[in-house]
Amino acid sequence: MDEAVVDPNSLGEVEAEVEAEAPLLPKRELMFVLGSLLIGTLLAALDNTIVSAALPTIVGELRGFSSYAWVGTIYILTSTIATPILGKLSDIYGRKLILQSAVLVFTIGSVLCALAQSMSQLILFRGVQGLGAGGLQALTFAILADIIPARERGRYIGFYTGMYAIAAIAGPLVGGFMIQHFSWPWIFLVNVPLGIAALVALQINLRFAFRRRAAKVDYLGAALLAGGLSSLMIGLERGRDGWVRPPVLGLLMAAVVLVGLFITWQMRVNEPLVPMRLFANPIVASCFGTGIFLGAVMFGAGTFFPLFFQDARGVSPTAAGLFTLPIMAGVLMGSTGAGRVISRTGRYRLVPIFTLAGGTIGALAMALLLATDVRYILLILPMALMGLGGGSSFTTQSIAAQNAVDVSDLGVATATLNFLRTLGASIGLAMFGTVFTSTVKHDLPRRLPAGAARSSKDLLSLIREPKQIKALAPAVRQAVRDSISFGVSRVYLICVPLMIMAWICSVLVREIPLQTKAGLAMSHVEG
Repeated sequence: MDEAVVDPNSLGEVEAEVEAEAPLLPKRELMFVLGSLLIGTLLAALDNTIVSAALPTIVGELRGFSSYAWVGTIYILTSTIATPILGKLSDIYGRKLILQSAVLVFTIGSVLCALAQSMSQLILFRGVQGLGAGGLQALTFAILADIIPARERGRYIGFYTGMYAIAAIAGPLVGGFMIQHFSWPWIFLVNVPLGIAALVALQINLRFAFRRRAAKVDYLGAALLAGGLSSLMIGLERGRDGWVRPPVLGLLMAAVVLVGLFITWQMRVNEPLVPMRLFANPIVASCFGTGIFLGAVMFGAGTFFPLFFQDARGVSPTAAGLFTLPIMAGVLMGSTGAGRVISRTGRYRLVPIFTLAGGTIGALAMALLLATDVRYILLILPMALMGLGGGSSFTTQSIAAQNAVDVSDLGVATATLNFLRTLGASIGLAMFGTVFTSTVKHDLPRRLPAGAARSSKDLLSLIREPKQIKALAPAVRQAVRDSISFGVSRVYLICVPLMIMAWICSVLVREIPLQTKAGLAMSHVEG
């Protein structure tokens, strides 16, 4: 069914029907809406984890190890750019239309990825997928804010962040199974039935009162943002060959100029993509800070787990998926646990302070242990601590930020929070990819036997899909595996100061009473 248009004369009747501390919709209708949103959330979450598990094999077959991080970076980059734009469009045209469009773009992108014949094509089509993912990530939480009071929202947001954890558990297993028994294009084609199911469910169940408002999309701001972020990502990626080269310095300078122009323009335009007034709110600003630092760690560094287990430890893709369960279990426990605590106590500040402290210790332990021939059992606790910190923080920061803004800013505040998380992830992944590649390229020659490789191209050609690494001569194989372990350990060493910054931002979050009405109940209109 289509979204209804609110009759202004009926607003009093709507208000009278809304209970102060209950979700806006009847329980039966609410369950259908939540179920529809869960399908969309699963669609975006499952794709990312399946691809991560299969990425070592994909990159090996397409001979693109030097572009390993870009398969994820481009996805997060386009998602980052799309998030504030689609959030703004949903405020103007309604959540349902924009969310369905995002699902459709994501599904088409999945089909194109399955048809890719080269690394360049795969990166391009992953960018298309990311455009759809930006809408899925932003609008799900915005809709929850529309229909569920902040006091009750914790338990529901916990379910959705928990869905990411479930997908993270199932994804590596599904991706590993497909790589071992089928071929890599199937990891993208599995999105098609999920996408169709999401479109049907949203069409049937997503019905909200909606009143169009006169507004404009800031296309100039979008262009400045896209140019600035693209320059930054490409500059970070090319920095692996040297940071003082003119092309790299030029890209980084262009990024600074374009991002500066974007911020200046956002302060002047009537309908900004990222309202600067939100940053004047200390609670929201602290949540934004936590999001950007934690996004880099959880989404950026997490990409390297499958690479470590498959290429450095020589395990199968399916086994690598099983080995990542501790961090995913931590995310699940953190997200759902934090939601229950908030709903029960009405307080949200202390949980991330304690869990992020544990996550910082976990990141440091990972950095120290991954560079050694450590037994897997010793990695379980550090991985779980990182997941617990990330899961609990994502839930609490979403609630705190939404609770601290006016109802008219619910959509854009949620979109901005997701935007900054994905921005952190894209910067982190590009930075981590550069650090990893540079570390391996400089570390591998000292480990290799004499005459094993003569150039940088020869060095990187040794790192192919896991089966080909196993086929290398024993001394060469061990050198490759040790260098990969060392490179991943450097990635997690960078995560430590990022986790500390996320913890500091969480400490700065001030606690205020949670609202007891849903967004639609306070505004009478969608968005």
